[in-house]
Amino acid sequence: MRSNRMFAVLLSMGVAIHQPGSAQTPAVADPGSARAESRLPKDRDSGLDFPALPKGTVSLIGGTVARVDPIRDQLVVRAFGGRDVRIDFDVRTRVVREETTIPAREIQVGTRIYADTILLNRRIFAKTIRVDAKPAVGEVRGQVTSYDPDKSILRVRDAISGELLPLRVTSQTAIQMGDRPALASLLTDGTLVKIVLRASTERVDTAQQIDILAHPGDSFTFAGKITFVDFRAGFVAIADPRNADTHEVAVDSLSPAGKRELREGADVVIHAQFDGRKYEAQTIDPAPGQQH
Repeated sequence: MRSNRMFAVLLSMGVAIHQPGSAQTPAVADPGSARAESRLPKDRDSGLDFPALPKGTVSLIGGTVARVDPIRDQLVVRAFGGRDVRIDFDVRTRVVREETTIPAREIQVGTRIYADTILLNRRIFAKTIRVDAKPAVGEVRGQVTSYDPDKSILRVRDAISGELLPLRVTSQTAIQMGDRPALASLLTDGTLVKIVLRASTERVDTAQQIDILAHPGDSFTFAGKITFVDFRAGFVAIADPRNADTHEVAVDSLSPAGKRELREGADVVIHAQFDGRKYEAQTIDPAPGQQH
């Protein structure tokens, strides 16, 4: 009888000892939820997830976004000169438009950007991405390959995708060169154009407006502030305050002394010629009232 009571006491003690131990067993986090949480960096301090970016040489890459991969956090940028560059980014990357920080998801295909990049783990990584104003919906920039006036079909090679696009030109299509109306006969091979498309149920899109930007051999004068200088790619970017456009101008033809005068923030006047592929600077001078 006494042994039975002792057994009962030990049994109850064993239960009592076991219960607190099981209550203190740490919960195992669901790895799936942990991964999901790691993909939500927008409201978190990036320093909690990633080490600080290393200091080193910063290179500028400018161009138009050809592809966005939000899963791998990568951009493919069609850079100045036509080469494609793959750029990594993450929550440490600062994305700005007109000095205002914006989320990376606002970077869309067709967006023109300038990225301050470094080499990180042997890959190109963006520390800062500056985004130009978004182009109009249904806008195409490219170069005319042919125009058939009998069929009213204009063929343009898209500057972003490289795709050859057939477009319909109608009597309602507004064609202009600068501030003046222009004739469709000026849409010759090699002409650089910006086209606004009109919604259409036809298989061929209709051009609502065609701006003739340049013919091969045309000369241009750009006046404004230099926003970027990239000697490795051989170009400068100049912002035109009259229409908020940014023009990329090659500077390979300038003398070494002339290139040394180029700096971001300088107000300049650039005389350039369009060679059928790019604007090539002939001279770059300080704007009136400015000094070197």
